[in-house]
Formats: sequence, structure tokens, C-alpha cells
Amino acid sequence: MLSVALPTLAGALRAGESDLEWFQSGYLMLLAAGVLPAGLIGDRFGRKKLLIGCLVAFGAGSALCAEATSPGVFLAARLLMGLAGSGVTVMAMSALTVLFGAKDLPRAVGVYEAANFVGLPAGPVLGGWMLSRMWWGWVFLLNVPVAAVGVIAALVLIPESRAAQRPRLDPLGMAVSAAGLVVVTYGLIQAGQNGWGDPVTLAVMAGGVAALAGFAVREGRLGRRGGSPLIDPGLFRSASFTWGAVLGGVAGLAMIGVLFVMPQYFQVIQGASAFSSGIRLLPLIGGLVIGALPAGALAKAAGARFAVALGFGLLAAGAVAGATTGTAESTAFIAVWMAVLGAGTGLTLTAATAAALSHLSAERSGTGSAVVQAFQHTAGPLGTAIMGSVLAAGYQSRLQLRAIPATAGKAARRSVYDGVAAAARLRSGALAHSVRAAFVGGMGTALVVSAGMAVAGALLTLAFLPRRTTVTESTTGPARPGLRERKKARTRATIQACALRLFREQGYDATTIEQIIQAADVSETTLFRYFPTKEDLVLRDDYDPMLIEAFQAQPPQMPPIPALRASFAAAFSGMTAQQRAEQRERIALIFAVPRLRAAMLDQITQAMQLLARAMAERVGRRPDDLTVRTVVGAIVGAAVAVSAAITDDPDADLPGLIDQAIAHLEPGLTL
Repeated sequence: MLSVALPTLAGALRAGESDLEWFQSGYLMLLAAGVLPAGLIGDRFGRKKLLIGCLVAFGAGSALCAEATSPGVFLAARLLMGLAGSGVTVMAMSALTVLFGAKDLPRAVGVYEAANFVGLPAGPVLGGWMLSRMWWGWVFLLNVPVAAVGVIAALVLIPESRAAQRPRLDPLGMAVSAAGLVVVTYGLIQAGQNGWGDPVTLAVMAGGVAALAGFAVREGRLGRRGGSPLIDPGLFRSASFTWGAVLGGVAGLAMIGVLFVMPQYFQVIQGASAFSSGIRLLPLIGGLVIGALPAGALAKAAGARFAVALGFGLLAAGAVAGATTGTAESTAFIAVWMAVLGAGTGLTLTAATAAALSHLSAERSGTGSAVVQAFQHTAGPLGTAIMGSVLAAGYQSRLQLRAIPATAGKAARRSVYDGVAAAARLRSGALAHSVRAAFVGGMGTALVVSAGMAVAGALLTLAFLPRRTTVTESTTGPARPGLRERKKARTRATIQACALRLFREQGYDATTIEQIIQAADVSETTLFRYFPTKEDLVLRDDYDPMLIEAFQAQPPQMPPIPALRASFAAAFSGMTAQQRAEQRERIALIFAVPRLRAAMLDQITQAMQLLARAMAERVGRRPDDLTVRTVVGAIVGAAVAVSAAITDDPDADLPGLIDQAIAHLEPGLTL
């Protein structure tokens, strides 16, 4: 809404050009800066609490905007809205991983993205209508009841959740990440206004990138040393998460060009008002919604890679068609190509986001969602800066200013709006035609660049995004891994076997990481890629995924508890004698070392979440259902209690004892 209100605010608040720029850019900078800290704070103190608090703060900031009597007060209110908005977007996305199981998550992401897309034109359209009929403050007061409805919905519908093993705050990491994102976002905004050749702008962006690079190095080092990083480096070991987040940003980067150039086209070339130009963007928004809603079903049927690549293909096709738009193009043609481009963007964003979220457990949903949002929030300013530069260069290179007065020519070079105004003052049809033709040519170049970004996104998708994700995988039997996966598994097993041998010979505390690296004959980078901490060398195994895979392979008609007993038996039977021996050794070591016993809590929590999702899907309930959680907690607790028996009797029949324990509990476990 702010974009259509800027001219009104300039008069009402006596705001200068610099003030108007900060009203817009200040909000975007705080929105980007707050996402990573918001994820950690939500994981530690409670995601529902943070969501409600941010909604209240957003409403308060909106009310303060309406009552502002000076640019300084208005800017402070906008900064509060930006900071609160970062918490709202991150916590709303993280709630999806808590509320919905594997089966429903892609569909939920589609509805979430569709709702966001519907809001894109609603602000400018509604804001333009209100400004023409009401006091300007109502444009901002409208957010107050919307925030109130959000608070009520959160109180009623969203359960409180937080990380079971609360992460420690990382003040330095939070400060550096926030500063880096603020500086990069500000530099991108300045690049869009001053061009990429401005040395100050380049220096600002270089400083922001350096801060973020230092943050990434520090976080990796902190994770390897057993500290508490702001972002768990283990998240990026999942190709689904990493490339889902990156490709979502690429899709936003490619699409933003249309939102940047088309309002100008409608207003300058077709003579539409701000309100009317918002209406003419509706085909784009309709396409976004149409692409988002079936994305989950398509990804489930054909794979995430296919869905994301198809979306990029549609985006590129729409942008190429848009690049042929002329000064007197029909409304129908523009509507069609914008709808195609929107459908591709909606499909790509939704499928890529679902692929990223599919890797997240409820334990890490806050920080993981924050990373996804950081990519998407940074894509907007970056795309705008790139498209602005391409459009400006294409426009100025095509201007024909022969026999045009110097003053009018200078105005035309400054912007298309000034060029059209100068042509009207001179009553020069030639200048008006030159300005409009130059702008359309520059717009075509910008859309070709958007198409190129989409093609690059499609190639990255085909090269790096897994065909299936944990959400969409639905096999009936274990699939044989590829050569690369088998090689990774062998390397991981070798490192772990060497570590266990050293722990057995020297003791856990006396064994160093350097000794394990030497014994396994691997580099430090390789070891930390598979095992970020020393504790992971003992705690990490493939047993939980094997159990879940066996559980999902049981006949659908089999009741959940018998299916789980059969799954335990199947998972144990699939282990080799060496794997069983190493499992016993790890269990004994965990119960003998206090530090490992404490770290095991996180592993137990993740196992409960995985099992709760699988069991909830089988019985048609939500993973956070109290009965599901109670049953899963009893089963996991029994398995842990039985496992402790190995410390007393190394020859105990662990699979048999676990089956006996579950059988003993089964009469009271009803779902």
C-alpha cells in the first residue's frame, strides 16, 4: 500500500525525497534483518508466543503510522512494522511444519503461498481506492483489524511449540547476520536507484557480503566445536533444503521484473491510473494462485524436481512472450503471458519451498524457515536492482533525441515519467513516441533477462534438486541407492568405525578429532561434512530412517501398533552383524558418558517427531495430536529403557526385548 500512498505522504508529513525513500527501504531492510534472529528466538522461547507478539507489534506500528505527524515518527513506525513483519513471516511458515504431516505439508504450502500471492495486488488496489475517498491514515489503520484477526487465529488454531533442546542465544551471530542483511539490502536498493557503477553503492554491498561471509564461516566453526550457532550447519547437508531455499529465491528474482516494469508500462504507455494499473496485474496474481494450489499434488506425483523445473519453464515462456509486447499491445495478449508467467512462478515457489520445508523437523522449523525467508526477502531488492538497471540502460540507449531541446532531452534521460511530461509541455509527438518506444524496448530487454534467470533456475533444478523429497517419497520397498550415495555411506561408515575403535581403546574423552581423522584417512572437511560434532560420531546412525521406511511399507490395513512391531523387526533384520555390534557399542558408550547422555535427548526428540508424523499419517490425525504424541512417547520411552539393558547384559536380545516391551504396552495404546 505504501507505494500508492507516497505522493500523499509527501504533502501530509512534509516529507522530502530522502524521507520517502527511507519509508520504503527502511521497512525492507528491517524485514530482511529480522528473519534469522526471529527463527532462533521462536525455537527457544516459543513460536506461537513470538508470532502473536509480532502481530501485535505490527498492528501497533500501523496505528502509529496513521497517527504520525512528522517523517521521523512515521519512519520509526515503519521500522517497527518491518521488524515485526519478519517475525510474522518466519513463524507463519514454521507453523506449517508443526501443524501438518508429511502427506499434507505440500498442500498447506500451496495454500500459504496462494494467500500471499492474493495479497500482492490487494494493497495497491485497495490503497488507491481508499486514498481517493478517505483520509490517508485509514490505509494503515486497515492493518490493525487484520493483525487482530491473526492474533485470534493463532490463539485458537496454532499449538505452542519450541525446540525440545532449547538453543542458546547467539548474540554475536544475530548482530552480524542482521547487519549483513541490512547492508546488502540497502546496497541493492541504492544500486536500483544509482546504478551498479556507483562506487559507494558497490562498497556498501561488498561490506554486507563480507559480513555475511564472515558470519557463515563463524557459524560453521562454532557448529564443529560443539557450540550453539544461530543456524545449524547440518541443515545444508540436505540437498532438498539447500536447493529448495535457493531456487525459491531464484524464482522470486526472475518474477520481480514483471512487478517492477508492468505498472510503469500500464501508467506511462497505456495511460492507466495507479488504481487501474493494480487491476491490470490481476492476471499475474491469478496465475500465481493457479500455479501454487496444485504444486503439492504435482510434486507428489512426478517429483519435486519435475514440478520446480516445469514452473521455471512456464516462467521463462511467459517472460519471452512478454518481451515481444509493443506500445499498442492488446490487453488480452498481456493478460495471457502474465498469467503463464505467474503460473510458473507460483508452481516453482511453492514446490521449491515445500522441498525445503520437507527436510525440517519441528525441532528446527524456526531457524530453517528463517533461512528460506532470508533467500526470498533478499531476492526482491536484488531483482528490482537488476531489472531497474537493465531497464534504465535499455531505455536510455534507445532514446532518439535529435532536434529536441537540451532541457527536454535531459528530462527524458532521467526517467520515462519525466520524458512523457516534457513531451506534453512541448506538445512534441516525436518526443512522446521516442520515450514510449524506448521504454518498451528496455522493458523487453528486462523480460529477456528474467527469462534467462528462469532458464538458469531450471538448469540448477535438474542438476541439484533431488527428484523426490522426504515429504513426497512414497515407495513400497527400499530403493537401491546410487553410486554416489553408496560411496558416501561407505565413507561415513568408515569414519564411524574408526572413531568407535579409538573410543574403545582410548576412551571417549581421551580421543581427539585429529586422531579420528588420521585413523580414517580423511580430511577435516570430509569428517565435519558427515559428523559436525564429536557427539555425532556416536549418536548418528541410519536406524530411525530405516524404521520409518519399514513402517510406511506395512500394509495400510494393519493397525498402527502391530505395524510398528513389524517395523522394528524388519529394521533389525536388515542390519548386518557388524552393524548390530556397532549399535550395541554405541548404546553402551552413550549410557557411560554423561555428555553423550545429555546429547541423546535431541536424538530422542527427533525420533519421536519422525515416528509421530508417520503414525499420524497412517491413522489420519495431526502429528501434534495428544493421543499420537502420548503413544509415540510411550513407545520411544520403552525402547530407550530396554536399550539401557545392554549395559547390564551385552548379549541381550535387543530386538526381542523391544518387541516384548511394546507388546506389554499394546493393550493400553489405542489410536
